[in-house]
Amino acid sequence: MKARIDPNRSAMTGLAVAALSLSLGLAHARDGAFPPGQAVAARLTGHMAPRLQNEIMVLGTAHLAAFRDWLEPAQLDGTLDVLARFAPTRIAVERMPPDEIALLLERRQHDPVAGKVIDQFARAIVTHGAALQAALGIDRIEAARQAGAMLADSGAALDETARVALVARLLAAYEYDSAVLQWSYLAPSARAETDGLPDEVREALDRRLQGRDEIVLLVHPLAHRLGLQRLYPVDSQYGGARTSALPEQALGEASQQAWGDAWRASDAWRRIEAAQVQARESGDLLDFYRTTNSEQGQGDDAEQWIGWLDQSRADGIDRFRYAMWELRNQRMAAYAMDAAASTVPERVLFVVGSSHKAYIDRALAPQLGVSLVQFQDYAD
Repeated sequence: MKARIDPNRSAMTGLAVAALSLSLGLAHARDGAFPPGQAVAARLTGHMAPRLQNEIMVLGTAHLAAFRDWLEPAQLDGTLDVLARFAPTRIAVERMPPDEIALLLERRQHDPVAGKVIDQFARAIVTHGAALQAALGIDRIEAARQAGAMLADSGAALDETARVALVARLLAAYEYDSAVLQWSYLAPSARAETDGLPDEVREALDRRLQGRDEIVLLVHPLAHRLGLQRLYPVDSQYGGARTSALPEQALGEASQQAWGDAWRASDAWRRIEAAQVQARESGDLLDFYRTTNSEQGQGDDAEQWIGWLDQSRADGIDRFRYAMWELRNQRMAAYAMDAAASTVPERVLFVVGSSHKAYIDRALAPQLGVSLVQFQDYAD
């Protein structure tokens, strides 16, 4: 098994792909049709050394809360071992980033649909964030500045009092998942005895640690194993506000046509379902993650959008819904690059719903500063 991808091999592979792209581009150029954007790769690829690139692994996952009836933490041990071999220096999660939350809060004053998106995807983040902003007497920007300084100065060496203070500032900064991660580093007795947080906030954090989703069951154990102190929220729901503003009945009809009986009777759907059944019967999710992140698994998942692309609605909801899906994934890819941006090479693990993986890989693949790696690179 591979403990680490050889950067020279990675660079050579990138150069080979770039050379092929360049040769194809030159062929198009001779025909008078130079591919858009090809000039960047043609002129810069040879100068893109491994030290300038960040490795990013996009791990497609089922939302594990759906497996809560049978999934035990030990069933993820093999998957965690694989991810630990990748040894990410940063972990990104499918959660809205603070700036996007703030933008939706601003829109909420004039747009009830923005409020609906906040309630669905960020209610706890906003509720606890507002409470801590009031308690600390600072806004989210100042809270983020203070939290960043505390992490840079002390990080893992924080004592209990300082860690509780960090949790408060992360909450006020809308960095909810990082706050929960920091809360998980405290001993249960310290969590119970602290008076540094309002009781309702402390109780909410304790409940969150009992969650059965991929952040609690997969990301937290990996972060603890690697000593990571922060999680990077890189989801986007901004387009969801526009989608939710569509006529409800028409959107429901289009969704049913796309994701109804025909999709659920397809071979692709049956394979997706079979992988989940196999995971439950085997008691180990490693093969499930191999399948889900394979080319076959990603292709099967992508087929769910055929039902949208094959519609031809007079109201255009089909084309708008798919455009918002692609836009959401483009934003997530951009946020992932933002999470990776650093003065030193980073290895970023992005844990995201499996339907997003192929789209995000597709968006990241052409970026010269990104070296995409796959789960199979470390699992095989």
